[in-house]
This record gives sequence, structure tokens and C-alpha cells, in this order.
Amino acid sequence: FEMRLWTALNQRLLAPFQYFGIGEEVDLARVSWRRGGYALEELSALLTGDDARVRHVLQRVSDIVLDPRRMRALGFCVSVEHAEFMARRFSEAGIAAMAVTGATPPSTRADAILRLRRGEIQAIFSVDLFNEGFDVPEIDTVLFLRPTESATLFLQQLGRGLRKTSEKACLTVLDFIGRQHQEFRFDLRFRAMLGRTRRQIEQDIADGFPALPSGCHIQLDRVAQQIVLDNVRQQLRATTENALARELQQLAQHVVDPTLSQFL
Repeated sequence: FEMRLWTALNQRLLAPFQYFGIGEEVDLARVSWRRGGYALEELSALLTGDDARVRHVLQRVSDIVLDPRRMRALGFCVSVEHAEFMARRFSEAGIAAMAVTGATPPSTRADAILRLRRGEIQAIFSVDLFNEGFDVPEIDTVLFLRPTESATLFLQQLGRGLRKTSEKACLTVLDFIGRQHQEFRFDLRFRAMLGRTRRQIEQDIADGFPALPSGCHIQLDRVAQQIVLDNVRQQLRATTENALARELQQLAQHVVDPTLSQFL
């Protein structure tokens, strides 16, 4: 049996989410694109190169989260260096945080999770670690601090905060959105979240997402809305052989031996 995210939300099996798409000045279009994704070493260097971006992140967390010093947040980063950088800067700003990566000893990792659940720290920053199989219902904030094109990965990371608890009214999602490489696709994440076609997603973005599962809210600021809308419209115009091949590769991640009718 398979249940889609929007169905589970409508049936109140998951916590509703408040998603904020936040535009930023980081220009990822100049990062090299290799084998269907960003060059991670270049991306990491760009995101940790100065404090301007982390100051922007901290400011938006302060603006949106009711009390950042009481939140239980997961931040998804691009590299170990990025995760450690974010944890250090948050802690210096008075928001207790830890970096947990594949290099973190299991005992330290378990201690960090316990401290997050107890509220002794407010954030864990990770890379390729808590995408799935991680069950901490107390998580009430998710920070997308790296570009995530894969719809599967995006839903796995979003899902870390969708477990219901009596104390959590909703999940707060902060997605930091900069200019992307022309190959990057925003439509995949919104289609995965909402079960809409690409053309419907374009209209939803332009109209401010008027039809969402009960209790959910999606808000893109002016900069983020324009970036995402331009990107989706570019994909709607994509009819080249390479674009169709990428569509088929995405479908094949979810459907074994897809038929022509499924692809169409």
C-alpha cells in the first residue's frame, strides 16, 4: 500500500507544515554542474566562504520561529565542513547547536539526539545522515541549507519533522533559495509535496498556493517566488532530448520499468 504525502496530511496522520521559501543572494549558477548535480566541494566552499549567508539564515530564523532558543531543529548541509560551520555560528549566536556527520562517533551522535529531544540544544546540523530511519517526533523545525533537487531526498528530509506530538502544532520549514544552475529543478519538490502537475504548480506559485492540505501553508518571499517561477517556466519550455531523458531518469527512481503511458 502506498499513501502520498498530501493524502496523509489531509487525513491528519502527519503534522501540518508551514513552509517558507526564503530568497537569498547566493548565486549557485556559477558552481560547476557534474553528473547531474552540483560539484560538492565548490558548493561547500561557497556556502562557508563568509558570514553573510549565515547571518541571513540566523536573521530569518529569528524572524519566523516563535522562540529559536526553544526550537528543536534539523539543518541539512552540503558537507561536514558546512555542518560544523553552521553549528559553530549558531552556538556563537546563542542558539545551542551541534554538528552530527558520518564521522561523528555513535556515542556522540546518540548524545546529540538525546540533548535535542530534551531541549538542551536547539539544532543539529547534518549531512547525508538523517534523511530516513530517524525518528525524533519532537523536531519542529527543518532548515534546508543546501539545494536539494531529488524529490525523494527532499521528502525524506521534510518527513523528519512531520511526526505528530501533542506539543507540536505544526512543522516550520525554512528553505533558503538562491539562483540555481539552469539544470536544477524546483518543480520536482512541489510536485512531490502536493501531487500537482508542472503546469498546475506554475499556477500555484503565481497564485500563492491557494489549495493546500488542511493546516498547511506555503509562502515564498518575492525573491524566492521569482526564482522558482522562472525555473519552473524554463522546465515547461524544455522539450529537448536531454530534458526528456532527465524526466525518464526521475520517473525510473520511483517506477520499475516505466511504460510509455506512465512517462507521458
